[in-house]
Formats: sequence, structure tokens, C-alpha cells
Amino acid sequence: MIRSLFRRPAREKGYRVEYEHPTQAIASAFLRSIADDDAAGAFELLSGETRGMLEGLHAAREMLALHEAAAADGADRLRAVVAPLRDAALAALGGASRVGTFGVSAARLVDRRTVYVLLLPEFGEERIVSEADWRPAHLLAFVHESGAPRGGSSEWLVDLGRTAALSAEAQLPDPLGVIR
Repeated sequence: MIRSLFRRPAREKGYRVEYEHPTQAIASAFLRSIADDDAAGAFELLSGETRGMLEGLHAAREMLALHEAAAADGADRLRAVVAPLRDAALAALGGASRVGTFGVSAARLVDRRTVYVLLLPEFGEERIVSEADWRPAHLLAFVHESGAPRGGSSEWLVDLGRTAALSAEAQLPDPLGVIR
């Protein structure tokens, strides 16, 4: 039930909300990368597990050994790796032109390693609205990874598995769609 995930009654303890959390900007950057067909930008914002799944899918499609697929370098390889995710996300979100219309909610902290934001449809100009004034269309989940690829620091990254699981719990469609 949607209520149980992000709109719990006041007497029940819900997920802690943070109004200024790094995942809000990351969600916007990720959606922009998907809409703009920026494979490198989108890939950079994905969790290690999600990257691995996409690289494995690419290797299987190209009938390459995993070590050969991983050794390949360049923008064309990244575009081929990210293409199934991009295609599925654009189908789920209504196309590249619609992706830019989504607003991003405050972050909800599920646990120390998992956070999600809600994607609000037809948000328009940047503004602040109360929860009573909107209905989320999708949910995008992040995991916190240490030693992430960019310089070895800790960071929040978009995660395919947690997005699917939390979207199902909230009874919302998965914004990353069905990747084949």
C-alpha cells in the first residue's frame, strides 16, 4: 500500500525525511543523463551492482566473455551497455521530453545504506509544495557505496534492485522499466 511507504499516519513512525540530501541532485542529474542520451553520465551514477548487471547483459548480447566485455573501452561500449536501461527508463517515464518535467521530493532514509526520492509528475518550475498537494509517479532508490569508482570516496548511487523492490512496495511503476 502506498501509504505504508511514504505517507504513514502521524501516530506511526515513517521513514526519516531529509529535505536537503545529495540524492536529490543525483536523481536530477541521472534523469537528465537519461533524457540527453549521456551514457557516460548515467553510467557514472549507477551502483556497482547495477553496472555489473548491465555489463553482463551487454556481454551476453554480444556473445563476449565477461573479461572481454569489461576490457573494452570507449564511448560506443558505454552507450551499448547503458542503452537497455535508457530505453526501458524512457518507456516507463513517457519519453525524453517528459523526463525533464518530473520534480524530485525530499529524500526518505530507509536505512543507513538506502535512500529514495519520489518523482513528482508535471512539476513545472522549481517550487516547494506540501505532500498533500502531490501524488508521486515513481520512486528512485539509491545505495551508499564506499570506495566507489570515482576517486574511491563514499557516494550515493542509483540502484536498479532497490528501485524495483521499493517501487513494488509502494505500488508505483518502476521508473527504470523492464530491461531486456
